[in-house]
Amino acid sequence: MKLGLSAFALLAVLGAVPFAFPDGETSDAAERAIEKAKQKNTYQLSVSGRDGDCTVVKRGETQRAELELEPECVRIMPRLADARYWQEDGAGEVSFVAADGSSVIEFFAADGVAYESLKPISPIVALKAQ
Repeated sequence: MKLGLSAFALLAVLGAVPFAFPDGETSDAAERAIEKAKQKNTYQLSVSGRDGDCTVVKRGETQRAELELEPECVRIMPRLADARYWQEDGAGEVSFVAADGSSVIEFFAADGVAYESLKPISPIVALKAQ
C-alpha cells in the first residue's frame, strides 16, 4: 500500500512539473544550456548511417580557429583527415577547412543540433554542442 501511495505521489509531482515552468521558461533554459555548451567550443560529431561519434574542439574565439578532432572522427568520415581549421562566416555558417584553404565540410545552424552539414549533402553530418 505504501509503495502504491509513493508511486502515485511521485507521478503527481512529475505531472505538475510542466505547469511549474511555462513554455517560454523551459525553452529559454534549453537555449541557455546550448549557448553555454557552445562557449566551451566542444561538439559531438555524428554522421548519419554510420556507427559512432567523436569529439570536435574549436581552439580559439576568432572566425578562423584551429580545429582539434579525435582520431575516431577520421574513422567515421575519412575526408576529415584534411580538416585543420574551424572557419565562420558572417551568416552563421561554419566550415571545416584544410591547410590549403579548401572547404572539407560546410555546416549551417540547425534546430535540435548546433550545426548540420550543408556540403556534403549526403551523408548528413551533425555537430551537437556538449
